[in-house]
Amino acid sequence: MDIPLSYRIYYGFLIREGMRADEAGRLEPSDLDLEHGAVVLDENKTDDPRAWALWEAPLGTPDVHVVFAAIAPDAERLAARIERALKAIGALPGLAAIWREDCHVLPSGQEPFGFMDGISQPAIEGSGIPGTNPDEPPLKAGEFLLGYPDELGGLPAMPTPEVLGRNGTYAVLRKVHQRVAALRQFLKASSVTPEEEEWLAAKMMGRRRSGAPLALCPAKDDPGLGADPTRNNAFLHRDDPKGYKTPPGSHIRRANPRDALGGGDTVRIHRVLRRRTTYGPPLPEGALEDDGADRGQVFLFIGAHLRRQFEFVQSVWINDSEFIGAGADRDPIASTGEGGGGFTIPRWPVRRRVQGLSRFVVTRGGEYCFMPGLRALRWLAALGT
Repeated sequence: MDIPLSYRIYYGFLIREGMRADEAGRLEPSDLDLEHGAVVLDENKTDDPRAWALWEAPLGTPDVHVVFAAIAPDAERLAARIERALKAIGALPGLAAIWREDCHVLPSGQEPFGFMDGISQPAIEGSGIPGTNPDEPPLKAGEFLLGYPDELGGLPAMPTPEVLGRNGTYAVLRKVHQRVAALRQFLKASSVTPEEEEWLAAKMMGRRRSGAPLALCPAKDDPGLGADPTRNNAFLHRDDPKGYKTPPGSHIRRANPRDALGGGDTVRIHRVLRRRTTYGPPLPEGALEDDGADRGQVFLFIGAHLRRQFEFVQSVWINDSEFIGAGADRDPIASTGEGGGGFTIPRWPVRRRVQGLSRFVVTRGGEYCFMPGLRALRWLAALGT
């Protein structure tokens, strides 16, 4: 079995390699502008919005030109592929490997907070690959691939010539540190029993740790449902407008409101493909004190309109609450803003208001990317011949 090799080429790399401006193409200002994106998204800003003290060098600097991601079913085959890639890099003048992150799937299959993840993915028209929610029609290919009509009938801006841009896409890379001990401490301090801790965690996420959505199992967990990819994302919110099952402010309902905001383009034009993996060791089960280890996830958010996809979701749906009428609340799991906020759990006759939310995720670094298609890679490779 061959090992997949993903890649990303930073737009500036193409320019610095001597391409003419008209060949480099047209791009939306935010699509490949890390500084713009980080300011908009409030990611670890200081008084100087260009100084993010918590970001890892060289991420976010002009020193990063190309990113490769090698994926393998075991450590031995991964090491072989990485060795091959490093040899190839070493043979190229002016190119050097300057950053590396070793990622893996945790033994539990869960992300560091203890939830199953990667469940919800949109279907793309013409791909032949079904989405994870049979109640959501496929999205136009132009939402994710350059050179094809999008949901609004337009064509996303792309680099020229056509051989470079078509079938490519844009992507945002983010390394996110997760404060696992802080989340556990918050759940314990806000609950009377371990059962209440799990109930509160599920309300904050919108799913139980097994992956079972509250929309389908509001009363108790159903691990079988959570493990079934044909059922664990097959739901809408039309029968839960007030959020008695899945709170409007919960993480999964913010990141993808589905039909909760009405029909039409309200949600469809903001969908994004998301890929993730974990890094760092898991915090031992039951531990409430931080052990000092760096742990979290590395994400890749893919879309042809990053401003109205990734940036909109992060800045409006995750880091704000006006769209659900929740005032100053933010996402209880994934907000990148400062802590101290609240979270509302609709209940009858009296809602529950949870206060004192901490900041459970911290962005450690990232890049805005152009990801070329295979035909474009062959064209780029031939430029030097």
